[in-house]
Amino acid sequence: MAARGRPAKILTPNDLTTLQQFLEKLPFLKKKQQQALTLLQQSNGRFNDKQLSLFKTVDREKNQFLTRQALIEQIKLKDKNQQPLLANEIEILTLLNQTMDQDNFFRLDRALESYQKIEKAALDNRIRLENEHKREILQKSHKELTEAQKKRNAENQLKYAIGGVVQSLYKDLDLQIQHSDIPLLKDALLQSIIWERAIKETTIYKEIQNNTEDLKEETKLFQRMVEDLPTYKINGQEFHKVLIQKHHGKP
Repeated sequence: MAARGRPAKILTPNDLTTLQQFLEKLPFLKKKQQQALTLLQQSNGRFNDKQLSLFKTVDREKNQFLTRQALIEQIKLKDKNQQPLLANEIEILTLLNQTMDQDNFFRLDRALESYQKIEKAALDNRIRLENEHKREILQKSHKELTEAQKKRNAENQLKYAIGGVVQSLYKDLDLQIQHSDIPLLKDALLQSIIWERAIKETTIYKEIQNNTEDLKEETKLFQRMVEDLPTYKINGQEFHKVLIQKHHGKP
């Protein structure tokens, strides 16, 4: 099974030289740092596993120390720009202005380490909030997309159903419908709806509605009344022709 995590760091001769130079420049050393520096200064370049393990630990601490030291410039810039300082930032600036004896040196390093952890926690929190915000946007977009898709699906189902009704109607009437008939069909349906609305607004149809509750019966009764009009006369003239002349203006 393959090992998980980062591969073990192998310190090269150049790494060990860099580590030695770093330790020699430090004004004060921790116990492990002093042990590592002594080994590096006195050895012939050959080390056992225990010594190499010590070097790896001290090298890792070196990198962490340099990272913390870089925060000092960040805090100084913040102070220079007159930005509000946190309590630990004020502590760090205060230590920098004091004599850098052994106690202040290690106090400064501990203060920087604490500050680094706070900065990392704040960064992690910002990243978390940003990720949550992104997730909310994605969820909202997905929901809106889903609602829009549902609406389109409903519209498509309605179109399919209406098309099925029209096809069924033409089939019942033993009529054929082609793609070229669709524009004419739309106009015919529109005129039919307008015609039906106009009829239902007439006084005659409204009177019929008052006497029946069945749509089919209303239609049949209206049709029979219209068919009966030619059977009536006024002054010897067919009544329906008198109405046509009155509303159309032609004999």
